[in-house]
Amino acid sequence: MTTSPGAARRARQQRSGVTQTRILDAAIRVLVDSGYAAASTVAIQNEAGVSRGRLLHHYPSRDALLMAAVGHLARTRIAELPSRVDWPADPIQRIALATDVGWSTFHQPYFVASMELWVAARTNANLRTALLPTEREIGQTVRRAVAGFLGPELTASPRYADLYPLLLTSMRGAATTYLIDRRDPTTDPHLPLWRDLTRVYLLGDAGVTRSAESSSQSAGAAGSPESATSPDDASASSSRSTNGT
Repeated sequence: MTTSPGAARRARQQRSGVTQTRILDAAIRVLVDSGYAAASTVAIQNEAGVSRGRLLHHYPSRDALLMAAVGHLARTRIAELPSRVDWPADPIQRIALATDVGWSTFHQPYFVASMELWVAARTNANLRTALLPTEREIGQTVRRAVAGFLGPELTASPRYADLYPLLLTSMRGAATTYLIDRRDPTTDPHLPLWRDLTRVYLLGDAGVTRSAESSSQSAGAAGSPESATSPDDASASSSRSTNGT
């Protein structure tokens, strides 16, 4: 049984796509683990397990490969985030979750890889010129993703256009400190400030009032007789824990 020219062409394209993805993923690993200076085409070729000719066929230069890798990873990982999260209908809860998810994107490999290229581009005019269009494209991907995080009702606010760049630059600046001081980003002191800022910008006074009421109800529930633990209960619980029961 012979294979039709169309089927053969599709098979070649599929194999080519698999090879490209393998090369791009390898480039990100080398860039993140070893830095820009060590991310040579030879190092990436070895990491990907492909021939020199195969790599150069797809990407004729190192910088073209590295930029393609960062763009590929950012587009695939960021673009899929809105559909992977069960977003709440309540605007206060959605803002809180959207802020957390947005902050988490600055602690992914593509952010580290992007920062490697940014620093290298400062003193490399050719890289800088080539990098700008890639960064603009990634920026549009991020903008669409953040709009998906918050949803159309919140992004319809006239102040969203002012809020977006403010949050983006603030989070990016804070995230750079994690490159040299690694810690748990979920405990960052900026998180509650970003949530509050987003509520004020997108919901106005209503967001502040709702947030205050929610905090008051939580505090009341924690201090209610039903939820409080009596000294005797605490003593009994401690005794059970000590005895392993």
